[in-house]
Amino acid sequence: MLKRLVSPEGRKLQKELAELALQQDPQVVFQRSLDFARTLRVVGTEAAQKASSGGLSTESAPELLRRMCEELGATYVKVGQFIASSPTLFPPEYVQEFQKTLDKTPPMPWSVVKPIIEAELGKPISAVYASVEQTPLAAASIAQVHGAKLLTGEDVVIKVQKKGVQGSLRADLDLLYANARIFELLGLSTSDLSEIVSTLRSAILEEIDFTLEATRTEQFATFLKRSPELAPLVTVPKVYRQASASRVLTLERLYGVSMTDLETVRKYTESPELALIVALNTWVSSVLTNEWFHADVHAGNLLMLKDGRVAFIDFGIVGSIPRSTADAMLDFVRAFPLGDMDGVARSLSGMGFTKELDARTSAAFAMDLQAVLDSIEAMPPAELANGVVDETQLNKAVAAVGSVATNYGIKFPREFVLLIKQVLYFDRYTRILAPGLNVLEDERLSMNRGPPPQIPVEVEVLPPE
Repeated sequence: MLKRLVSPEGRKLQKELAELALQQDPQVVFQRSLDFARTLRVVGTEAAQKASSGGLSTESAPELLRRMCEELGATYVKVGQFIASSPTLFPPEYVQEFQKTLDKTPPMPWSVVKPIIEAELGKPISAVYASVEQTPLAAASIAQVHGAKLLTGEDVVIKVQKKGVQGSLRADLDLLYANARIFELLGLSTSDLSEIVSTLRSAILEEIDFTLEATRTEQFATFLKRSPELAPLVTVPKVYRQASASRVLTLERLYGVSMTDLETVRKYTESPELALIVALNTWVSSVLTNEWFHADVHAGNLLMLKDGRVAFIDFGIVGSIPRSTADAMLDFVRAFPLGDMDGVARSLSGMGFTKELDARTSAAFAMDLQAVLDSIEAMPPAELANGVVDETQLNKAVAAVGSVATNYGIKFPREFVLLIKQVLYFDRYTRILAPGLNVLEDERLSMNRGPPPQIPVEVEVLPPE
């Protein structure tokens, strides 16, 4: 073990971890140490009480870990949400338990919010906004949102990162990453753990970078402008850069409802089915032709606006896969329900996640996959009618696909898992808004049209001189 520490790989790791340590705020590190001690005391007391009543067992581990995450605050709430939304990376009992991870946390009082906004923008609030609603519209683990009006008259929302989140998140995530890398070096864990922690660290740090989110929002607006058939029908909120910074993001306020609110959607459009088709075409087009796709299209991030347009909001989480992989997935979606096993085999190979499968193995894979998907409990019609999209069921579906794939040597990267989950979101929206829509055949869906026809060009052949 000592040899590993002094090996070239060990010295390289020491340098990497030293650079991470120099980026930390000593006060934040000290405070987080106190937080860890308090959390161990609180959760340890809860565990002791369970043990005394005979309620503690090995099955209690997921619950105790969830309680620790909740006690440790924003960072570990985000870790819990990552576990809950990554069923192909973690055991099912942990994924199930972390569905309970609370995202709705008490909002910061205005007395705390106002100084953050002013410090980030470098000027008094009155120099930027005509008015700001002191009661937040929404509050989550890392940020909260306030309604406001700019001095120039536009209605906006201000996304404000919670106090201390950035420093504590970075310190906590760097500590998790350092421990994972050390365990790997010492042979106490595999590289899989380091890869998972590294993915988690990158994903969460991107989510708290509001400057990056602003750039992504603007880039998606540019993507829409490049698509004449989508531009009049779909929008994203305008970014007000002069009123934004790394921890404050000011966006156009869009007025609308969730796409799952069928009754209200019907008030804003004559055809909920067409609205769904527009949303699905936009998202599929972004997968195929944009640098990245929106990877969190839950009910709060896909809106039906009062003017009849569809809106995508909140670009904190995105995914990216190669065009060849996206094309292969569409081929799989078409081949699988038709029982085209040769097509299934070709598409799996085209995705690049496995060695080439022969037709017989592909057929077995498809049968196992179909059996698992059929076994997933269907959502009750009453819940669908009320616009309920069950996160737990979506994660069960993703986990089922991942489990079957693993048995055939297929390992999906996180981006692909994110993509699958968005497909399942859209499946739920289809069942709510357009239950009669044939997603695989309707030519209003761009993925069913195929490439544009080739127009023959007449060329005049001149005689030789």
